[in-house]
Amino acid sequence: MIIALIDGPVELSDPELAGATIVDKSRCTIEAPMASRYHASGLAAVLVSQNYGVAPDATLYTYQVTNKDTVSTGTCGTGASRLNSFDKLINQAIDDGAQIISISQDSVDHSENLKWAIARAMSQGVIIVNSAGNNARDDNNSQMGWWSGVVGVSAIGTDGKFTSYSSWGNGVTTAAVGGPIKARDFDTGADATTIGTSNSAALVSGFLALARAKWPNATPNQILQVLVATGLNPDKKWNKYTGYGAINPGGMLNTDPSQYPDENPLAQKEGGSSPTVEEVRDYSDGLISPFTATLPTSYVYRGLDEIALSSTHNAHLGTSPRYHTK
Repeated sequence: MIIALIDGPVELSDPELAGATIVDKSRCTIEAPMASRYHASGLAAVLVSQNYGVAPDATLYTYQVTNKDTVSTGTCGTGASRLNSFDKLINQAIDDGAQIISISQDSVDHSENLKWAIARAMSQGVIIVNSAGNNARDDNNSQMGWWSGVVGVSAIGTDGKFTSYSSWGNGVTTAAVGGPIKARDFDTGADATTIGTSNSAALVSGFLALARAKWPNATPNQILQVLVATGLNPDKKWNKYTGYGAINPGGMLNTDPSQYPDENPLAQKEGGSSPTVEEVRDYSDGLISPFTATLPTSYVYRGLDEIALSSTHNAHLGTSPRYHTK
């Protein structure tokens, strides 16, 4: 099982990460102070620490992204040429074989490029998990959970109650404990205590990885169906604070996903979301024009527009499975 972590740099000298299989797959290197490594390193430990990680047998691929703690963009560039934008890193993680992508960073990017990266993830069964934020407000528009298919995660406390700091919104799918969780203070070497929806998202990413490993014949859509069906909301209904309820790891691992339809339950979120079901299908069928956005080099246009032959992408005109469906 391969989990991708899109975040700041991970400090591999962290003793909590000893023995874990972690590979830096970044497209470029940012300049970041040691303090900026706390966040990503703590999440990596929650995921794959051999002592207490949720999924210690998983391989973790890490991808550095520019954030508020970054000193400079280093070799990553800026603007349209930036190599570590979310759409490029998601596509890179998919290319690298990741099955779960964990992102605990704010994102106000509602671009076409990111839409089609998420459509690709949905069409290829790669599950993206995103934290809801820590601003105690509706932060839906500034989080990756705004998009269809993305598992938005809010935070509950160890008492099971919604925390005072967690953000919420229509993109929330589930909730998990946000802390307190121990992490390493690299300046002093001592333990530090962390709380936040980032921890919650890492926990959910790890549990989903365990479920995918436990049920290898299930489709990713069926795994998401189980996540939704086993959520711990007492009324079994969705709400904007905890989604379908706190994640139920035992329920997920002990519920056979084959009883559920192979349909993504997050394809259209409350209030509407993007990409639409039709757009995901169009991407899968090769009907998105290569001039629409910056699509991954693996994309093959299979529609009927001959102008696509002049693009840098492969174009196999008229070969879309849409044309051969009875």
